[in-house]
Amino acid sequence: MPKLEILVRTPARPRPDSPRLLLVHGICVGAWVWEEHFMPYLADAGFEVHALSLRGHGASEGRERLNDWRLADYTEDLRNTAAALSDRPLVVIGHSLGGAVLQDWLRTGGNAPGNIAGAALLASVPPWGLAYSAWQMMLSSPDLFHQLLRLNGSDAAGLDPSVMRRNLFSDDLPDDTYARFIRRVHGESRHVGVELQGWRPFAPAPWQAPPMFVLGGRADRFIGVNAVQGTATYYGVLPVLVPRLAHALMLEPRWEDAAQPLCAWLERLDQRPDTRRAARPHPSTG
Repeated sequence: MPKLEILVRTPARPRPDSPRLLLVHGICVGAWVWEEHFMPYLADAGFEVHALSLRGHGASEGRERLNDWRLADYTEDLRNTAAALSDRPLVVIGHSLGGAVLQDWLRTGGNAPGNIAGAALLASVPPWGLAYSAWQMMLSSPDLFHQLLRLNGSDAAGLDPSVMRRNLFSDDLPDDTYARFIRRVHGESRHVGVELQGWRPFAPAPWQAPPMFVLGGRADRFIGVNAVQGTATYYGVLPVLVPRLAHALMLEPRWEDAAQPLCAWLERLDQRPDTRRAARPHPSTG
């Protein structure tokens, strides 16, 4: 089991008995994408925030074997991290690939009573996979489609930074923000890329899911509005669609337009009697 990087932000004024938050990133990045905006914002709202770097990503071990990893390996990373935080209610928040990992974890036992108080999908891979979205991307943004096909293991040096910027971010993204982003991007497992197309099921049955939150950007060229709406329909909730918000939403100029409704949902969730349950002992403490 590779050693995993987990970033933590604790609130100065904790909300009494509030759930912990666990953030899971998308392809080719790490927990660092949450560090600048979302983690301090959610901590300022009173939540204890943890951000996981999946194996081979960020500062977690396993980069040299990135092409060996499969979705089940990333799901195991989430399962082990969530278990270590299980002495308090937990809300897991997944972006893009992280949303697929979250759904796969729910499908394979993460939705068991006591494991999770809620789950949020932000610009997430939809429950049926990316095949239809990839077909739409091939027609509407063929330059992005061909760039993503070139992702290979730990090497992202061959990507065209102008294409990635135009398709993953809004036009008014500051140059220095994009420069910091592109310096830290790396490749992704080819196995996971295939699995995300939906060739094997990774979503739980909708009636087995915990309370869900679904959000996407209206300017997202990767996970389009139809995919966000379909995901929300699958889980029986209304989607939040943010104008002028692109795919890399946590680094966008309008990142707060995504963070605010997420935080409002978390605050409503925090008032549910089943969320404010007593802590259960961690297995290691008896």
